[in-house]
Amino acid sequence: MTDATFRPKPPTISLLLWPLGVAFLGLARVRAGFYKCCHRPIRLGRPAIAVGNLTFGGTGKTPLTVAIARLLQEEGQRPAVLLRGYGRTTHGARRVHAADLPGQVGEEAVLLARSLPGVPIAVGERREEAAALVLDECSVFLLDDAFQHLRVHRDVDLLLVDASRPFDLHAPPAGRLREPLSAARRASAFVVTRGSTQDLPPFLVPTAEGRPVVAARFGWDPIPQGGSDFFSWDQLAGAPLVAFAGIGNPWAFFAQAQALGLSLSHAIAFPDHAPPTEGRLRRILGAAKEAGAMAVLTTEKDAVKWAPAWPGRPPLIYPRLTVSLEGDVAALRGLLLAACTGPAEQASTS
Repeated sequence: MTDATFRPKPPTISLLLWPLGVAFLGLARVRAGFYKCCHRPIRLGRPAIAVGNLTFGGTGKTPLTVAIARLLQEEGQRPAVLLRGYGRTTHGARRVHAADLPGQVGEEAVLLARSLPGVPIAVGERREEAAALVLDECSVFLLDDAFQHLRVHRDVDLLLVDASRPFDLHAPPAGRLREPLSAARRASAFVVTRGSTQDLPPFLVPTAEGRPVVAARFGWDPIPQGGSDFFSWDQLAGAPLVAFAGIGNPWAFFAQAQALGLSLSHAIAFPDHAPPTEGRLRRILGAAKEAGAMAVLTTEKDAVKWAPAWPGRPPLIYPRLTVSLEGDVAALRGLLLAACTGPAEQASTS
């Protein structure tokens, strides 16, 4: 296999630029301080639950947002999801539909709309403008990737931490921190992804004391999705496959495929949110031809963009993610429901 087994080490230049990363985190601290002391958070008219992280990309925010939305539905709530719509070419607030193109609303928004039929989804640079589009259809807002979106009031902040990438919690470019670790104090609860609750980094344990800590485990639905006649992943075990991913943590995806017994002849990592291009398609198809691949494997989020442009053979397949929660799940559920049943908000744009 080419590059799925060993994740490349950060180049030496990353260490040399570390002081710039420290300065970046200092500016993030100043920004957070400004919002805390000088800005009145905008209320959206409904309780708001933010899902986010301290790092740039790759912790599993979108599948967790789906899981939290379903949990709230089980409790009789009517969630709506608000997100910025990263990667879209449009501007302003926009309602999202399952048939929308990623360029119109962003690939995460399309994936959420397809995963949560009947749940209102809206995108907008200003979350309050997106909220206004679906306000009358929901009882609670879920804010995807919003831990740093301090302009708006949040009743609950869920902070995700990827247990498979502990070194991300350092200043960029060697690490992937968006904010200093002290920002974790804003969290209402901690969600450890790709690990157990025991894998919460030790330096976050004191901050998490007294707050729910849950683990979110991501699994694959037994049936491969996409243009194929494969009825299970077991059918593909040992067969030559080519995999590609343009997500925040492609190596976790490749490792999960290998753990299921899939044989990846090539594993191609593109930058997060990378759009389909002729050059990338040639690279993928060239690898598939070289390997005699039975299929090309990608993520569900990548398939949103690539499926419309896929030539057909070999088939493009992807897993539908499942999420199971472990740990202080009852406490987390209680926290979310307490937010939903709190005093009614008054919409404000001040």
